[in-house]
Amino acid sequence: MNSKKIQTLAAAVLTFLLLIYVGYQLYLSNHKGIVTETAMYGTVTDTLQARGFAIREERVITDTYNGVLTYKVADGMRVSQGGVIAEIYASENDAAAQGRIDRIDREIANLQILSRPTDYFAANPSMISTQIYSAIGQIFSETRDNNFSEIADLKENLQTVLNRKQLITGEESAEDYQLRIQLLEQEKSQLAASAGEAISRITSPAAGYFISHTDGFENVMDVANIRDISADTVRNLLGREQGTGLGSSVGKICSDFSWYLVCAFSDNEMWRFEDVTDVYLDIPLASTETIPAKVIAKNRDAETGDTAVVFECSYMDSDIASVRNETVQVNVQTYSGVLVSERALRFADVTYTVYDEEGNGTEMVQKNVKGVYIQNGRQLEFVQVFTDKTVNGYVICKTELSDEEQEALVTDSTIQLYDNVVVEGTDLYDGKPVQ
Repeated sequence: MNSKKIQTLAAAVLTFLLLIYVGYQLYLSNHKGIVTETAMYGTVTDTLQARGFAIREERVITDTYNGVLTYKVADGMRVSQGGVIAEIYASENDAAAQGRIDRIDREIANLQILSRPTDYFAANPSMISTQIYSAIGQIFSETRDNNFSEIADLKENLQTVLNRKQLITGEESAEDYQLRIQLLEQEKSQLAASAGEAISRITSPAAGYFISHTDGFENVMDVANIRDISADTVRNLLGREQGTGLGSSVGKICSDFSWYLVCAFSDNEMWRFEDVTDVYLDIPLASTETIPAKVIAKNRDAETGDTAVVFECSYMDSDIASVRNETVQVNVQTYSGVLVSERALRFADVTYTVYDEEGNGTEMVQKNVKGVYIQNGRQLEFVQVFTDKTVNGYVICKTELSDEEQEALVTDSTIQLYDNVVVEGTDLYDGKPVQ
Protein backbone atom coordinates (compact mmCIF):
# COMPACT_ATOMS: atom_id res chain seq x y z
CA MET A 1 0.00 0.00 0.00
CA ASN A 2 1.52 3.25 -1.09
CA SER A 3 1.82 6.31 1.12
CA LYS A 4 -0.98 8.16 -0.67
CA LYS A 5 -3.52 5.45 0.19
CA ILE A 6 -2.28 5.39 3.80
CA GLN A 7 -2.77 9.15 4.08
CA THR A 8 -6.27 8.91 2.58
CA LEU A 9 -7.23 6.11 5.00
CA ALA A 10 -5.83 8.01 7.99
CA ALA A 11 -7.76 11.13 7.01
CA ALA A 12 -10.97 9.11 6.71
CA VAL A 13 -10.42 7.54 10.16
CA LEU A 14 -9.72 10.91 11.75
CA THR A 15 -12.83 12.39 10.12
CA PHE A 16 -14.89 9.49 11.40
CA LEU A 17 -13.54 9.88 14.96
CA LEU A 18 -14.18 13.63 14.83
CA LEU A 19 -17.78 13.03 13.76
CA ILE A 20 -18.22 10.56 16.63
CA TYR A 21 -16.80 13.11 19.11
CA VAL A 22 -19.03 15.94 17.85
CA GLY A 23 -22.06 13.67 17.92
CA TYR A 24 -21.26 12.58 21.47
CA GLN A 25 -20.96 16.18 22.62
CA LEU A 26 -24.28 17.03 20.99
CA TYR A 27 -25.84 14.06 22.75
CA LEU A 28 -24.47 15.16 26.11
CA SER A 29 -25.70 18.72 25.62
CA ASN A 30 -29.22 17.44 25.03
CA HIS A 31 -29.18 14.51 27.46
CA LYS A 32 -27.49 15.76 30.62
CA GLY A 33 -27.33 13.45 33.58
CA ILE A 34 -29.92 14.13 36.25
CA VAL A 35 -29.09 15.88 39.51
CA THR A 36 -31.26 15.25 42.56
CA GLU A 37 -31.77 16.89 45.93
CA THR A 38 -33.42 15.35 48.99
CA ALA A 39 -36.75 16.91 49.95
CA MET A 40 -36.37 18.11 53.54
CA TYR A 41 -38.78 19.64 56.03
CA GLY A 42 -37.93 23.23 56.91
CA THR A 43 -39.11 26.71 57.76
CA VAL A 44 -38.51 29.80 55.63
CA THR A 45 -39.41 33.42 56.25
CA ASP A 46 -40.63 35.78 53.55
CA THR A 47 -38.66 39.01 54.14
CA LEU A 48 -38.46 42.50 52.66
CA GLN A 49 -35.73 45.13 53.04
CA ALA A 50 -36.70 48.79 53.30
CA ARG A 51 -35.98 52.11 54.97
CA GLY A 52 -38.28 52.94 57.86
CA PHE A 53 -39.06 56.20 59.63
CA ALA A 54 -40.20 56.06 63.27
CA ILE A 55 -43.03 58.34 64.39
CA ARG A 56 -44.04 58.67 68.04
CA GLU A 57 -46.23 60.86 70.24
CA GLU A 58 -43.25 62.79 71.62
CA ARG A 59 -43.23 65.68 74.05
CA VAL A 60 -39.94 67.56 74.36
CA ILE A 61 -38.91 68.58 77.88
CA THR A 62 -37.19 71.95 77.94
CA ASP A 63 -35.77 73.42 81.12
CA THR A 64 -33.15 75.99 82.00
CA TYR A 65 -30.92 75.13 84.94
CA ASN A 66 -27.61 76.07 86.53
CA GLY A 67 -25.58 73.17 87.79
CA VAL A 68 -24.85 69.54 86.97
CA LEU A 69 -27.65 67.45 85.43
CA THR A 70 -27.94 63.82 86.56
CA TYR A 71 -30.55 61.52 85.02
CA LYS A 72 -32.50 59.28 87.37
CA VAL A 73 -34.05 57.05 84.69
CA ALA A 74 -32.52 55.30 81.67
CA ASP A 75 -33.59 55.60 78.03
CA GLY A 76 -36.62 53.47 77.20
CA MET A 77 -37.87 53.26 80.81
CA ARG A 78 -41.47 54.00 81.68
CA VAL A 79 -42.12 57.01 83.89
CA SER A 80 -45.28 58.27 85.51
CA GLN A 81 -46.61 61.80 85.29
CA GLY A 82 -44.75 63.94 87.83
CA GLY A 83 -42.03 61.32 88.28
CA VAL A 84 -38.47 62.59 88.71
CA ILE A 85 -36.39 62.09 85.57
CA ALA A 86 -33.35 64.22 86.52
CA GLU A 87 -31.80 66.09 89.41
CA ILE A 88 -29.63 69.22 89.40
CA TYR A 89 -26.60 69.48 91.68
CA ALA A 90 -24.47 72.50 92.48
CA SER A 91 -21.19 70.74 91.60
CA GLU A 92 -19.71 67.64 89.98
CA ASN A 93 -18.63 66.39 93.41
CA ASP A 94 -22.17 66.59 94.77
CA ALA A 95 -23.52 64.75 91.71
CA ALA A 96 -20.84 62.03 91.96
CA ALA A 97 -21.50 61.59 95.68
CA GLN A 98 -25.22 61.17 95.11
CA GLY A 99 -24.52 58.66 92.34
CA ARG A 100 -22.37 56.66 94.76
CA ILE A 101 -25.11 56.83 97.42
CA ASP A 102 -27.62 55.43 94.93
CA ARG A 103 -25.28 52.53 94.10
CA ILE A 104 -24.72 51.87 97.82
CA ASP A 105 -28.49 51.71 98.39
CA ARG A 106 -28.85 49.12 95.63
CA GLU A 107 -25.95 47.04 96.94
CA ILE A 108 -27.32 47.13 100.49
CA ALA A 109 -30.72 45.97 99.24
CA ASN A 110 -29.09 42.99 97.49
CA LEU A 111 -26.92 42.12 100.48
CA GLN A 112 -29.85 42.28 102.89
CA ILE A 113 -31.54 39.53 100.92
CA LEU A 114 -28.37 37.41 101.07
CA SER A 115 -27.82 38.06 104.79
CA ARG A 116 -31.23 36.76 105.84
CA PRO A 117 -31.25 33.22 107.30
CA THR A 118 -32.49 30.81 104.66
CA ASP A 119 -31.98 27.27 103.43
CA TYR A 120 -29.13 27.91 101.01
CA PHE A 121 -28.53 24.19 100.58
CA ALA A 122 -31.93 23.85 98.87
CA ALA A 123 -30.69 26.06 96.06
CA ASN A 124 -29.59 24.50 92.77
CA PRO A 125 -25.86 25.17 92.10
CA SER A 126 -26.23 24.44 88.39
CA MET A 127 -29.01 27.03 88.16
CA ILE A 128 -26.76 29.62 89.85
CA SER A 129 -24.01 28.83 87.31
CA THR A 130 -26.48 29.38 84.48
CA GLN A 131 -27.41 32.76 85.96
CA ILE A 132 -23.73 33.71 86.18
CA TYR A 133 -23.07 32.83 82.54
CA SER A 134 -26.23 34.69 81.51
CA ALA A 135 -25.16 37.84 83.41
CA ILE A 136 -21.69 37.72 81.82
CA GLY A 137 -23.26 37.24 78.39
CA GLN A 138 -25.49 40.29 78.89
CA ILE A 139 -22.45 42.40 79.80
CA PHE A 140 -20.60 41.24 76.67
CA SER A 141 -23.68 41.95 74.53
CA GLU A 142 -24.14 45.50 75.83
CA THR A 143 -20.40 46.18 75.47
CA ARG A 144 -20.45 44.96 71.87
CA ASP A 145 -23.38 47.28 71.14
CA ASN A 146 -21.61 50.23 72.83
CA ASN A 147 -24.50 50.51 75.28
CA PHE A 148 -22.30 51.34 78.27
CA SER A 149 -25.11 52.99 80.25
CA GLU A 150 -26.46 49.54 81.13
CA ILE A 151 -23.15 48.06 82.26
CA ALA A 152 -23.34 49.33 85.87
CA ASP A 153 -26.71 47.64 86.54
CA LEU A 154 -25.59 44.42 84.83
CA LYS A 155 -22.42 44.42 86.93
CA GLU A 156 -24.52 44.61 90.08
CA ASN A 157 -26.65 41.67 88.88
CA LEU A 158 -23.51 39.65 88.23
CA GLN A 159 -22.13 40.49 91.68
CA THR A 160 -25.39 39.37 93.30
CA VAL A 161 -25.41 35.92 91.67
CA LEU A 162 -21.68 35.49 92.41
CA ASN A 163 -22.36 36.27 96.07
CA ARG A 164 -25.24 33.81 96.08
CA LYS A 165 -22.94 31.08 94.80
CA GLN A 166 -20.41 31.90 97.51
CA LEU A 167 -23.13 31.29 100.09
CA ILE A 168 -24.25 28.02 98.52
CA THR A 169 -20.71 26.63 98.38
CA GLY A 170 -19.97 27.74 101.97
CA GLU A 171 -17.11 30.04 101.01
CA GLU A 172 -18.95 32.94 102.68
CA SER A 173 -21.65 33.22 105.33
CA ALA A 174 -24.61 35.51 105.96
CA GLU A 175 -22.60 37.15 108.76
CA ASP A 176 -19.96 38.24 106.22
CA TYR A 177 -22.62 40.17 104.31
CA GLN A 178 -24.00 41.77 107.48
CA LEU A 179 -20.52 43.17 108.14
CA ARG A 180 -20.35 44.44 104.55
CA ILE A 181 -23.73 46.16 105.01
CA GLN A 182 -22.45 47.97 108.10
CA LEU A 183 -19.40 49.25 106.21
CA LEU A 184 -21.57 50.46 103.33
CA GLU A 185 -23.95 52.26 105.68
CA GLN A 186 -20.99 54.04 107.28
CA GLU A 187 -19.74 55.13 103.83
CA LYS A 188 -23.23 56.33 102.94
CA SER A 189 -23.46 58.42 106.14
CA GLN A 190 -20.11 60.06 105.43
CA LEU A 191 -21.11 60.91 101.84
CA ALA A 192 -24.48 62.28 102.91
CA ALA A 193 -22.83 64.52 105.51
CA SER A 194 -20.29 66.01 103.08
CA ALA A 195 -22.23 66.16 99.81
CA GLY A 196 -24.87 68.69 98.94
CA GLU A 197 -28.38 67.63 98.08
CA ALA A 198 -30.05 68.27 94.73
CA ILE A 199 -30.85 71.95 94.28
CA SER A 200 -33.74 71.21 91.90
CA ARG A 201 -35.50 68.38 90.10
CA ILE A 202 -37.00 67.91 86.64
CA THR A 203 -40.21 65.91 86.50
CA SER A 204 -42.07 64.22 83.68
CA PRO A 205 -45.00 66.21 82.24
CA ALA A 206 -46.80 63.01 81.25
CA ALA A 207 -46.67 59.24 81.60
CA GLY A 208 -44.72 57.36 78.94
CA TYR A 209 -41.27 56.25 77.82
CA PHE A 210 -38.34 58.53 78.59
CA ILE A 211 -35.66 59.30 75.96
CA SER A 212 -32.75 61.52 76.98
CA HIS A 213 -31.97 62.99 73.54
CA THR A 214 -33.87 64.84 70.83
CA ASP A 215 -33.27 64.94 67.06
CA GLY A 216 -35.55 67.68 65.77
CA PHE A 217 -38.12 65.28 64.26
CA GLU A 218 -40.33 65.11 67.36
CA ASN A 219 -43.22 67.08 65.83
CA VAL A 220 -42.71 66.15 62.18
CA MET A 221 -46.15 64.52 62.03
CA ASP A 222 -49.21 64.19 64.23
CA VAL A 223 -49.71 60.52 65.07
CA ALA A 224 -53.47 61.09 64.91
CA ASN A 225 -53.06 61.27 61.11
CA ILE A 226 -50.65 58.35 60.80
CA ARG A 227 -53.16 56.00 59.15
CA ASP A 228 -53.61 58.46 56.28
CA ILE A 229 -49.92 58.97 55.47
CA SER A 230 -49.10 58.90 51.76
CA ALA A 231 -46.20 57.20 49.99
CA ASP A 232 -44.94 60.62 48.90
CA THR A 233 -44.84 61.83 52.52
CA VAL A 234 -42.94 58.72 53.54
CA ARG A 235 -40.37 59.30 50.79
CA ASN A 236 -39.94 62.91 51.92
CA LEU A 237 -39.39 61.86 55.53
CA LEU A 238 -36.83 59.24 54.54
CA GLY A 239 -34.99 61.79 52.41
CA ARG A 240 -34.48 64.32 55.21
CA GLU A 241 -31.06 64.98 56.66
CA GLN A 242 -30.27 63.76 60.15
CA GLY A 243 -31.90 66.15 62.60
CA THR A 244 -30.45 67.90 65.66
CA GLY A 245 -32.30 68.46 68.89
CA LEU A 246 -32.96 71.60 70.85
CA GLY A 247 -30.01 72.80 72.92
CA SER A 248 -32.26 73.57 75.89
CA SER A 249 -33.95 70.15 75.95
CA VAL A 250 -33.23 67.55 78.61
CA GLY A 251 -35.07 64.78 76.80
CA LYS A 252 -38.56 63.82 75.73
CA ILE A 253 -41.48 61.66 76.74
CA CYS A 254 -43.19 59.26 74.35
CA SER A 255 -46.60 59.65 75.92
CA ASP A 256 -48.29 56.99 73.80
CA PHE A 257 -46.99 53.50 74.55
CA SER A 258 -47.51 52.60 70.88
CA TRP A 259 -45.15 53.95 68.21
CA TYR A 260 -45.16 53.63 64.43
CA LEU A 261 -42.76 52.79 61.63
CA VAL A 262 -43.66 53.91 58.10
CA CYS A 263 -42.18 52.45 54.91
CA ALA A 264 -42.89 52.69 51.17
CA PHE A 265 -43.09 49.59 48.98
CA SER A 266 -43.57 49.03 45.25
CA ASP A 267 -46.37 46.98 43.66
CA ASN A 268 -43.87 44.15 43.13
CA GLU A 269 -43.40 43.98 46.91
CA MET A 270 -46.91 44.68 48.15
CA TRP A 271 -48.40 41.36 47.08
CA ARG A 272 -46.51 39.79 49.98
CA PHE A 273 -48.71 41.72 52.43
CA GLU A 274 -51.92 40.21 51.10
CA ASP A 275 -54.02 39.00 54.07
CA VAL A 276 -51.10 39.77 56.41
CA THR A 277 -51.66 41.67 59.66
CA ASP A 278 -48.94 40.53 62.08
CA VAL A 279 -45.27 40.86 61.13
CA TYR A 280 -41.87 41.07 62.86
CA LEU A 281 -39.33 43.83 62.34
CA ASP A 282 -35.55 43.55 62.55
CA ILE A 283 -33.57 46.81 62.77
CA PRO A 284 -30.01 45.39 62.71
CA LEU A 285 -28.11 48.69 63.03
CA ALA A 286 -30.18 49.87 66.00
CA SER A 287 -31.29 46.85 68.00
CA THR A 288 -30.68 43.13 68.40
CA GLU A 289 -34.34 42.55 69.27
CA THR A 290 -36.99 41.27 66.88
CA ILE A 291 -39.97 43.60 67.23
CA PRO A 292 -43.57 42.35 66.84
CA ALA A 293 -45.73 44.77 64.83
CA LYS A 294 -49.14 45.07 63.21
CA VAL A 295 -49.92 46.38 59.73
CA ILE A 296 -52.57 49.06 60.40
CA ALA A 297 -52.62 50.94 57.07
CA LYS A 298 -51.69 50.45 53.39
CA ASN A 299 -52.13 53.58 51.29
CA ARG A 300 -51.35 53.23 47.56
CA ASP A 301 -50.40 56.12 45.27
CA ALA A 302 -52.08 55.41 41.92
CA GLU A 303 -49.61 57.60 40.00
CA THR A 304 -46.35 56.08 41.25
CA GLY A 305 -47.60 52.64 42.25
CA ASP A 306 -45.89 52.97 45.63
CA THR A 307 -47.74 52.10 48.83
CA ALA A 308 -47.19 53.61 52.28
CA VAL A 309 -47.34 50.87 54.92
CA VAL A 310 -47.78 51.78 58.59
CA PHE A 311 -46.55 49.33 61.25
CA GLU A 312 -47.76 49.76 64.83
CA CYS A 313 -45.32 48.65 67.55
CA SER A 314 -45.56 48.57 71.35
CA TYR A 315 -42.20 47.02 72.29
CA MET A 316 -39.65 49.55 73.61
CA ASP A 317 -36.16 49.53 75.08
CA SER A 318 -33.19 51.92 75.19
CA ASP A 319 -31.98 50.89 71.71
CA ILE A 320 -35.35 51.15 70.01
CA ALA A 321 -35.96 54.49 71.70
CA SER A 322 -33.20 55.98 69.54
CA VAL A 323 -34.55 54.64 66.22
CA ARG A 324 -35.62 57.28 63.69
CA ASN A 325 -34.51 56.66 60.08
CA GLU A 326 -33.12 53.15 59.78
CA THR A 327 -32.83 50.16 57.46
CA VAL A 328 -35.44 47.61 58.47
CA GLN A 329 -36.09 43.98 57.56
CA VAL A 330 -39.77 43.09 57.54
CA ASN A 331 -40.42 39.43 58.27
CA VAL A 332 -43.77 39.17 56.55
CA GLN A 333 -44.70 35.57 57.11
CA THR A 334 -43.12 32.25 58.08
CA TYR A 335 -43.95 29.04 56.22
CA SER A 336 -43.22 25.43 57.11
CA GLY A 337 -43.37 22.35 54.93
CA VAL A 338 -41.33 20.17 52.60
CA LEU A 339 -38.87 22.44 50.82
CA VAL A 340 -38.13 21.82 47.13
CA SER A 341 -35.90 23.90 44.89
CA GLU A 342 -37.86 26.06 42.48
CA ARG A 343 -35.74 24.56 39.67
CA ALA A 344 -37.42 21.19 40.26
CA LEU A 345 -40.91 22.29 39.24
CA ARG A 346 -42.22 20.84 35.98
CA PHE A 347 -45.55 20.86 34.13
CA ALA A 348 -46.61 17.64 32.43
CA ASP A 349 -49.69 16.02 30.91
CA VAL A 350 -50.83 13.15 33.14
CA THR A 351 -52.98 10.21 32.02
CA TYR A 352 -55.06 8.71 34.82
CA THR A 353 -58.02 6.38 35.18
CA VAL A 354 -61.43 7.25 36.61
CA TYR A 355 -63.60 4.36 37.84
CA ASP A 356 -67.38 4.35 38.02
CA GLU A 357 -69.51 2.60 40.67
CA GLU A 358 -69.36 -0.68 38.74
CA GLY A 359 -65.57 -0.60 38.55
CA ASN A 360 -65.32 0.32 34.90
CA GLY A 361 -62.33 2.52 34.21
CA THR A 362 -62.07 5.46 31.82
CA GLU A 363 -58.74 6.98 30.90
CA MET A 364 -58.52 10.75 31.29
CA VAL A 365 -55.77 13.27 30.52
CA GLN A 366 -55.04 16.24 32.77
CA LYS A 367 -52.88 18.81 31.02
CA ASN A 368 -50.20 21.02 32.60
CA VAL A 369 -50.13 19.34 35.98
CA LYS A 370 -47.67 21.00 38.37
CA GLY A 371 -45.27 18.53 39.87
CA VAL A 372 -41.72 17.23 40.18
CA TYR A 373 -39.82 14.18 39.02
CA ILE A 374 -38.47 11.95 41.76
CA GLN A 375 -36.03 9.08 41.44
CA ASN A 376 -37.87 5.95 42.46
CA GLY A 377 -35.40 3.10 42.34
CA ARG A 378 -33.90 3.01 38.84
CA GLN A 379 -36.58 5.06 37.13
CA LEU A 380 -38.19 8.50 37.32
CA GLU A 381 -41.71 9.11 38.60
CA PHE A 382 -43.73 12.26 38.12
CA VAL A 383 -45.66 13.30 41.24
CA GLN A 384 -48.13 16.15 41.50
CA VAL A 385 -47.38 18.83 44.13
CA PHE A 386 -49.56 21.30 45.98
CA THR A 387 -47.70 24.40 47.08
CA ASP A 388 -48.47 27.18 49.55
CA LYS A 389 -45.71 29.61 48.67
CA THR A 390 -42.39 30.11 46.91
CA VAL A 391 -39.86 31.88 49.14
CA ASN A 392 -36.18 32.57 48.49
CA GLY A 393 -36.01 30.05 45.64
CA TYR A 394 -37.77 27.23 47.52
CA VAL A 395 -41.28 25.89 47.02
CA ILE A 396 -43.14 24.93 50.20
CA CYS A 397 -45.00 21.71 49.34
CA LYS A 398 -47.80 20.04 51.26
CA THR A 399 -47.57 16.41 52.29
CA GLU A 400 -50.93 16.27 54.08
CA LEU A 401 -53.63 17.11 51.52
CA SER A 402 -57.10 18.47 52.15
CA ASP A 403 -60.14 16.59 50.83
CA GLU A 404 -60.37 19.01 47.91
CA GLU A 405 -56.67 18.58 47.06
CA GLN A 406 -56.97 14.80 47.41
CA GLU A 407 -59.75 14.82 44.79
CA ALA A 408 -57.58 16.95 42.48
CA LEU A 409 -54.61 14.54 42.78
CA VAL A 410 -54.09 12.76 39.44
CA THR A 411 -50.78 10.98 40.20
CA ASP A 412 -50.43 7.98 42.49
CA SER A 413 -49.11 10.16 45.31
CA THR A 414 -47.73 13.58 46.09
CA ILE A 415 -44.22 14.44 47.24
CA GLN A 416 -43.02 12.96 50.52
CA LEU A 417 -40.26 13.79 52.98
CA TYR A 418 -36.81 12.52 51.87
CA ASP A 419 -37.83 11.96 48.22
CA ASN A 420 -34.92 12.37 45.77
CA VAL A 421 -36.19 15.25 43.63
CA VAL A 422 -34.71 15.97 40.18
CA VAL A 423 -33.46 19.57 40.01
CA GLU A 424 -31.40 19.24 36.80
CA GLY A 425 -31.85 17.10 33.73
CA THR A 426 -33.33 16.97 30.23
CA ASP A 427 -35.71 14.69 28.36
CA LEU A 428 -37.50 13.82 31.59
CA TYR A 429 -40.59 11.62 31.50
CA ASP A 430 -42.50 9.28 33.78
CA GLY A 431 -40.86 5.86 33.86
CA LYS A 432 -37.56 7.01 32.36
CA PRO A 433 -34.78 4.58 33.37
CA VAL A 434 -31.81 6.09 35.21
CA GLN A 435 -28.44 4.72 36.12
